[in-house]
Amino acid sequence: MTASNSPSSTDSVPFGIEDLPGWAARVYDHNLQHPELSRLIASTRLEQHPDGRWFNSSRHEHKLRAIATAQAAGRLRPADPADLLILLISMASAWSPSSSVYTATTQERGSDHDRRRVLLREAVVRVTQP
Repeated sequence: MTASNSPSSTDSVPFGIEDLPGWAARVYDHNLQHPELSRLIASTRLEQHPDGRWFNSSRHEHKLRAIATAQAAGRLRPADPADLLILLISMASAWSPSSSVYTATTQERGSDHDRRRVLLREAVVRVTQP
């Protein structure tokens, strides 16, 4: 299996435009439970796609459309939908094995993960407010 044909952490987590903070927290949890996927994606990214957009737009088209629709309705900040999605994924992956700063593990205290989820949810709200 390669990163280009495997599901990403965002493919495995149902996307809901009405709860982006919750979605980001669920992506955090998925990354925590499946660190091997983050490592595979990071490795393949470096070897095969060192720059430019990594994700296939068709795999994320429904997310991009939902973001654009919410923006047009004034519910999300104006920005390129792909840029906003990339930012949300990056925030949710801040503690994943692809992080250059810190990698969270399931061996850490639950309170550590709870604290990060709260911070992540609050950050997503602030970033996406119109």
